Amino acid sequence: MTWKNIWAFLLGLIYLYLQLLVMPAFELWGVIPNILIPWLVYLVWTRELTPALIIGFVIGLMYDTTQPEAFGSHALIFTLMALATDQFRKPFESESVVARLLTLFVANLIFHLIEYLVFGVVYGFGPSLSALVGIAFAYDLVLSFVVFWSLQIISRLKIVAVHD
Repeated sequence: MTWKNIWAFLLGLIYLYLQLLVMPAFELWGVIPNILIPWLVYLVWTRELTPALIIGFVIGLMYDTTQPEAFGSHALIFTLMALATDQFRKPFESESVVARLLTLFVANLIFHLIEYLVFGVVYGFGPSLSALVGIAFAYDLVLSFVVFWSLQIISRLKIVAVHD
């Protein structure tokens, strides 16, 4: 069980580096997509809650070191998202496709609402902020579906070594 959690943490580090190094190349109208959201949903769906919270919090803190003016905000948001995702998925079957789609939608909604409130308080609420957060929500939601299902497919692959 600890190896699964260590692997989940290493996968989180890989996604953190992808977020920091690769995702700025996919910027669209000033919005850099966040692939840590579908990773966190996948983590909550496949692991127990306590290790998922700890791993999500640590990866959030590591992500916050790249943005020191808001240190701790992503760690808090990831923890709240993990708790909300876990509570949201409980009434559904574990293999339900619709539940996973709804969970991705709810996680993105929570992330962008908190982001909207934080940016609104810091920079002021306005139509440009609303438009930017709306674009970010739609862009992240589409990318979340792609990343989450890629994680699902990759996690079900098996490597078989045959010696002839």
